[in-house]
Amino acid sequence: MGITPERFATHLAQLLKERENPSFIGIQIGVVSKPLPDIEIKLGEEIELDKTMLIFAEHILKHNRKMKITSSSANLSHSKNAGATSQELDPPYKHSHDIAVANGSFSLSDSDVEYLDELKVGDEVIIMAAQDQQIYYVIDRAVKFE
Repeated sequence: MGITPERFATHLAQLLKERENPSFIGIQIGVVSKPLPDIEIKLGEEIELDKTMLIFAEHILKHNRKMKITSSSANLSHSKNAGATSQELDPPYKHSHDIAVANGSFSLSDSDVEYLDELKVGDEVIIMAAQDQQIYYVIDRAVKFE
C-alpha cells in the first residue's frame, strides 16, 4: 500500500518548512560591557557576545594607516618649550612663532597615522548578525542625537 497524495503533500510541506531560512534579525545596537582586549558586547538584557563571536571594522579599533598629504600653500605653527626670551624668565619657557608660507608647498609622503580611539565600556555600537547568528559584525560606533 503506497502513500496517499494528501499524506505526500503534507510530508513535503513539512520538509520544506524545516528547511526554511531563519528570518533576518537586521541591524542592532549593542553596548560595550567589557574593554579590549577581551571585549564583550551586550545585546539587550540577556545576550552577551564575547570576542570569539565578533568581527570588527578596522576603523573602530586602534590601528595604523599610511598617508600622503600635499598642499600648494601652508600655514605652519612652531612652539618651543625650552629657551627663554627676555620676557620669560620663569620656567616653563614657553613661546611660539607662527610661520606663514606663501607660494610654497608642503608635503608628507609615506607617513604613518596612528588612530588611538578604541571602543570603551559604555560605547554603543552598530551590530549585524551573520545568517547563522553565531558571528556578529561590529560595523561602527552608534551616535544618537536627542
